[in-house]
Amino acid sequence: MPVGEQGPGTAEQQVRLEVAMDRTLRAVTGVLGADYESRAVGGGGTNGKWVFTSLDQLDGLIKKWKDIRDAIRDRRFRIERARELVEPPAADIMSVIQAKALEHSLEAMGQHAGSMYMYADAYIQKLEHARTQYVGVEDQNTTRMKSTHGG
Repeated sequence: MPVGEQGPGTAEQQVRLEVAMDRTLRAVTGVLGADYESRAVGGGGTNGKWVFTSLDQLDGLIKKWKDIRDAIRDRRFRIERARELVEPPAADIMSVIQAKALEHSLEAMGQHAGSMYMYADAYIQKLEHARTQYVGVEDQNTTRMKSTHGG
């Protein structure tokens, strides 16, 4: 690596950078009235690739994302339960309107949580696929080393 260039960083740093870039681009394109298709869902680090230095590092990242996904699922369940419990405090029109507004807000929150859940779940699948590939390459390398060195 040339002097002054920095490596790709840890997988966690790469994920944080990708999420920050995605948020920034989404905000900018939203202000400009354009649609933005996130590349984070389909990508990885530079050129769509992450760098993992060990299975333990990758397993730790998968666990973190599963914890995030499960927390999103639990939060979504609580949002839906709260929405089911909304009742106007009185029969007057303003109470009914406010209860409906709260229901709509909770519905939007639930939809957002659903989208976040799908993102996290898709990302976990990508990480698990990367893990499978990593193990395959490591097995091939081990076999090659043993055959080369008579081990």
